[in-house]
Amino acid sequence: IYKRGDHGNAILSKYPIVHWDNEDISMHDSERRGLLHCEIEVPGWGTRLHCINVHLGLLGHWRTKQMLRLKQRIGELVPEDAPLVIAGDFNDWRRMASDTLVDDLNVYEVFEATSGRPARSFPAILPMLHLDRIYVRGFSVERAFAHRGKSSSRVSDHIALSARLVRKV
Repeated sequence: IYKRGDHGNAILSKYPIVHWDNEDISMHDSERRGLLHCEIEVPGWGTRLHCINVHLGLLGHWRTKQMLRLKQRIGELVPEDAPLVIAGDFNDWRRMASDTLVDDLNVYEVFEATSGRPARSFPAILPMLHLDRIYVRGFSVERAFAHRGKSSSRVSDHIALSARLVRKV
């Protein structure tokens, strides 16, 4: 919460969010960062969907520590066979997040899977950098979309990314 407005992470679901936790992974008081982890009860699945929304730091050594914390959290709290979505602002213009997450967590990035590289998402007015990602496990990607346009650039300095996923059983 700031004098000029608010910002943060959010996960919206039409199904019940049965557990959530917002972990502070800030590396410095000047740059607040977090991991929002939700467990969602999807009817008929028999296992909970784990969704984690991230906002990682601007400095590389901070992101390295934050990625380690993300991997630790998933290792401790997310069963290996549970469906998983990790999405958000990785601030990863050097495209190193996939190297860390793909091998260790058995996830893949939806835009890399559908088009060979992450989506350009920043700045919204003319997206050039690949900062935002959607990683999944237990799903196939039906469609991945980067929401470009004037209306998007009025909402955020990043464009929104979305994916239509189909659960692998």
